Amino acid sequence: MSTLPSHTSPRFHYRLATVQDWGDIAAVTQQAYGQYELEIMEDCRESFQQGMKAVLAASTSEMEWWVAETDHGISGAVLFCHPGATLQVLDGSTITLALPEARLLAVSPQARGLGLGRTLMQVCIQRARDIGAGALLVRTMPEMKSANQLCQQMGFVKRTEAGARSGPMARLIDYRYALPPEHAGTAGAAARS
Repeated sequence: MSTLPSHTSPRFHYRLATVQDWGDIAAVTQQAYGQYELEIMEDCRESFQQGMKAVLAASTSEMEWWVAETDHGISGAVLFCHPGATLQVLDGSTITLALPEARLLAVSPQARGLGLGRTLMQVCIQRARDIGAGALLVRTMPEMKSANQLCQQMGFVKRTEAGARSGPMARLIDYRYALPPEHAGTAGAAARS
């Protein structure tokens, strides 16, 4: 049974996105990730932008966009990718996911500090649990300090350090959130890998 967080709070609510939301999702995501373009090395910037555009344009049943809305409209978004989804990665190749992934978590600068990012990650954790996955993956970059901190605070375990790969993929840090069967322990506990 799904135990998603309450879909409302005094400051925002979240929901599954619709096709009509894609423009707003793209705008919030580009606004949130715009700060990293100056920090990402020149050789990685173009592949980062192309990869972000490819994922923003994706619309398959293997992916779910979730949004957080404030009084100002959509102020946060995250892409939940089901196992089996095929995605373009930073080096231009494609991968087929073995585990679910949370991608492009974005909160507009004006809405930071309200808990939107944490709630959207909780939604992804619960969606992974709902489909019976053993873990949820998240990829960040060293420049994404708030995302790295959020992952660590929520119990994600760092699986791959930046520099473990070559080319544009070398910038990625992988985090894993283990999802033990609900009957085996406390729901939401992160198992060490």
